[in-house]
Order: sequence, then C-alpha cells, then structure tokens
Amino acid sequence: MDNRQRRTSLFFVLLIGALISVVGVRAQQKKPSQPQPESDKTEKSQPVQDQKSQPTQDQDDEPVAVTEKAAPAKTTPVKVINDDQYGNFRFPTINNKGEIAFIGIYKSSKNKQGYGQAVFIRLSDGTWKVVSEGEKASNLSESVYRYGLPAFNDSGDLTFVASYGAGEIKPAVRLDPNDPAAHAGGAVKNLGLFLRNANGLKSLVKLGDEVPNMPSTFSMINNPSTNNKGTSAFIGTYSDPDGRGLFFVEEGKLRLIVRSGQRLSATEEGTFSEHYFPTQINERNEVAFFARLSDKSGIFLARPSGLETIAIIGKPSPVKGGNYIGFGNRPPAINDKGEVAFVGFYEGAEPGRGLFLKGAGAAQIIAKSGDPVPGSTNNFTDFYSPAINARGDIAFIASFGGRNRGIFIKTAKGIETIAVTEQPVPGGGKDEGFNNFTRPAINDRGEVVFYAQSRSPTTGVDLGIYLRDEKGVLKTVVKRGEKIPK
Repeated sequence: MDNRQRRTSLFFVLLIGALISVVGVRAQQKKPSQPQPESDKTEKSQPVQDQKSQPTQDQDDEPVAVTEKAAPAKTTPVKVINDDQYGNFRFPTINNKGEIAFIGIYKSSKNKQGYGQAVFIRLSDGTWKVVSEGEKASNLSESVYRYGLPAFNDSGDLTFVASYGAGEIKPAVRLDPNDPAAHAGGAVKNLGLFLRNANGLKSLVKLGDEVPNMPSTFSMINNPSTNNKGTSAFIGTYSDPDGRGLFFVEEGKLRLIVRSGQRLSATEEGTFSEHYFPTQINERNEVAFFARLSDKSGIFLARPSGLETIAIIGKPSPVKGGNYIGFGNRPPAINDKGEVAFVGFYEGAEPGRGLFLKGAGAAQIIAKSGDPVPGSTNNFTDFYSPAINARGDIAFIASFGGRNRGIFIKTAKGIETIAVTEQPVPGGGKDEGFNNFTRPAINDRGEVVFYAQSRSPTTGVDLGIYLRDEKGVLKTVVKRGEKIPK
C-alpha cells in the first residue's frame, strides 16, 4: 500500500466514525474505473491490513528475524482529545452572509457514549452560536437529539433530520412484514424533519405521518433544505405501498412533487424508480436531482411549472460525438437562477467524464477528463460534488495524477486551484499537508468552505474545516482538538 492509498483510506475511516478516538484502522479505496454505464460506483472502501504494521500472508510464511535488526513497526501519531474538544466534523455549509454551519462531534465524559454533538455556527464577525441537543420543538413534548446534516439559509434558519424523545423505540404504524418501516420487530425510531428559525424549533414531518395523495406513511426522511421564503424540501421514503419521492412543505402544507412509479412525462419514456439525489431548494422553489428510471438515469429539474429533463442516458452531451452513458449516482447543484451543474459520463471517440453546466440554453462543458490541472503537469480524470452560486462560480472536487485530489473553482477567469493533495495547510505544522477532501459549499460572494483531512509525518492525521474567502485566501476555520465554543 503506497502513501497516497494509506492517506485516502485513513480519511474515509475517520469521516465515517462517530467516536472521538479512532485508531488502528485502515481502508483502501478502489481505483477509479473508466467511464461506463450506470453500474459505475463511486468512492467505495473496504478494510485491509496495513502492510507496514501487519505482516502479509507471504511474510507470515517466512522466517522471522529475532536480532536487533528487526525494527518495531511504526505507529501513526494520534492527537489526544480531551473533554469539550472537537473530535470530528460533518460537511459544513455557508450562507450568503458568510455564516458557516456544521455538526461538530466532541468528547464528553458526561455522556454515556463518551461524546456529544451540536450544530456550531460561526457568524461573519467570528463569534459563535451553538444549537445543542435537548431542545424541544414547539409542537412536540420530547427533546430533539442526534442531528443529521443541516441546511442553512440566509436568514440563519437550520433545517435538519433528528431523533426525538429519550432514545426510546415506538411501535410502527403498520406491522406488515413487507413494510420497510416495520423493522426491528415491528418498531421504528422516533425521527422527524425539523426547522429552527427565529421563532424557535418546529417539527415539519415525522415518521408515521401520512403521505399526501396516497395511502402511505413516511418511513424515512433525507436531504432536507429550506429557502429564504420558508419553503422546505426533502426526500421521503414511504410504505404500504412502498416508494420514495421529493416533497415540499410550503406554508404549512405538505406537497408531493415527484415519486417512484411516476412517468417521466407524456412525451418521454421512462418511470421514476426509488433513487433520488437532490440539490437544496433554491429561491425559485426549484430542486434539481439525479434519479434512476426504469431502464436508464438522468439529471432532472423540478420547477413550479413541472419537471424538466436536464440530461439523460442516450442523449447527446456537449462533448462532440459523445452521448451520455451515466451520471455515477452523483447529485447535481443548482443556484438561484435555476442553473444546474452536474457530472456526466460520455462515450464517443474519446470517452470520459465531464463537469457540465445547464442554464437557459444548451449544456456547456466546464471541464472534462484530459483537461490540464491549473499549475500542474497532470490532467483531470474525474469530478465530484459541484456547488454553484448565483453568479455562476462552480466549486468542485476533482481527481488527477492517479489518486491525487483537490478542490477547484471555476470563475469568469477560468479554473483556479483552492487546495490539493500535499499542499501545506494554512496555519498547520511545517510538514502538514492536505490529504483528502469532502464536498465543498459556496455562497454568492464566492466564499468556499469544505471539510478536509491533513497528514504530517511527525504529528499524524488531522481533520479540519477550511474557508477560501472572497479574496482567494485560504484559512483554517476550526481543527480537531480545539475547544468547542459554549
């Protein structure tokens, strides 16, 4: 296992783990495959042995030296985390005021599990607000805990999925064995969609609530967001009959936008399945999403006027002679103008992967595999997690030069590098460099925030949240081991 493989795999283990102290585990990420139809999968990892710390099968069969020449295995330094210090983070988001919100997981000897979590909000003046577990919604008697990833608008409203109660289990509404909600012996956890604004915390939808226009109840809620008008959007899974769809909550009313089993349109073939990967809702009450159909997949846009197909397998891409052959289960991005950025795979004389933008006219190529990486002798090989603002700036993750990755931004000036593998971390140790990245968020001022792993030969692996400000200066917002604000 080479150094880059080891860096990448450590990152995904730390990202997934909810516990504060994560040691002694390695993961190996699969090599990116060539463009292919929808069987393409993204970013999977599996546990493997670390070849420097544990013997391979072949080494086990060989004689073992017992002399002083047998050097002990090197261990990776681990930062000690004390009470009320950050141990891990989840993806951050940023609004147009420059306020950053993220879930922080911290060590806490007061909690039975040894850690706690909260939503931390860094205001534009550098001060902090904290939304802790235990708050009660105005329309629920139980406390809320264990937040999911929050969405954050310009009004400072937080939208998130969370558990409520004391962690107890309540009976499912239906005990049909074919009902996906009837797991764990006919029980589901108390879970709901919540909005926290200036008026306090309110529950919008709960598991077990009825789905509009059909005899079903919600069995799962994902991907929530709320715009400045107060309209919320989410993906809801429902049962009896089973399905999944995109829903809006507008002026207190729940509305179904698109669901599995629904025909694409009166003029287009295809039926939506249960796979939806949406954007957040924009100010025009629009949501773009990746979805699978009966025999293909595509990128779609839900407008108040109806559904629009942005790109679909078999149709021409902006790359000359190359039809779309897949989208990799990767969600698109949308801005308040209704412009959609997305990743697509294409065939043709030079098949590859591209980052595309669809506005009022035909789709455009932002970057494609084989294009040069700015300031490097390498070429782009793949693209992930685009984010777009109202002026058309697009932040994205891209891979290049084998397993190297970076965060980039496309502006009117072209593509610029924000941070890449092995680049020094701002304010970090002299030998500390970036190791891997998660999806970025961008606001209309061009500020980009992201969560990343760094690594140093002397101090080991670290985690942090970073901001590229509107002047292009990269800064550290917060790092693992820092004291949480109160």
